Amino acid sequence: MLAVMDLQVHYGGIAAVKGVSFAVEKGETVALIGANGAGKTSTLKALARLLAGYVTTGSIRLAGEEISTLAPHQLIGKGLALVPEGRGVFARLSVAENLTMGAYSRHDKSEIAADLAHIYDLLPRLKERQRQLAGTLSGGEQQMLALGRALMGRPSLLLLDEPSMGLAPLMVQKVFETIRAVAATGVTILLVEQNAKLALETAGRGYVMESGRITLADSAAGLLADPRVRQAYLGE
Repeated sequence: MLAVMDLQVHYGGIAAVKGVSFAVEKGETVALIGANGAGKTSTLKALARLLAGYVTTGSIRLAGEEISTLAPHQLIGKGLALVPEGRGVFARLSVAENLTMGAYSRHDKSEIAADLAHIYDLLPRLKERQRQLAGTLSGGEQQMLALGRALMGRPSLLLLDEPSMGLAPLMVQKVFETIRAVAATGVTILLVEQNAKLALETAGRGYVMESGRITLADSAAGLLADPRVRQAYLGE
């Protein structure tokens, strides 16, 4: 589904991502873990083509097609969607309007309506608040809204950036239950998450990123058992 080769991101003279290569197979959930400043978010932004103006090189192939030269808005049509760090909901639009914005590139009105109903079934809290302004939702509700909005584009690959950030433990649990439910439908997921234990318990495989480089790659179970991961990221 996704093949990344020698991806590099520079902010001026600072190299944030230093030639990383990795792959995500169709139907997988893969976790990318690491400390703050490791380059995880820069990697996702580069995949979503959101770093125009910065030096970004390398190959990014989605379902076999090179996408490293496409504009961000073209990626939705190719099946890639990003749920950004900080959620990025449209605060002055209602929940329903935010979800509809996720389908802006589609023209199949009956299918859009069916997908909206599916999102409300998956995330009933959003249905309860469909007329409420997004900016008045709790952090967890906004995270669910950002996820639902991305799903309205019918992505084949979903990029999730720090979905648990700033959420209460109970809401973190609900958000990750939803992520697992989405994965069960066959959507491929690349998950960046500060909570390494939670990320690896959700994913089938994982990569560890340190100082702009991938330093470990293994099954999720293998990484959870690795003493280097346990000491650096699991507090053991």
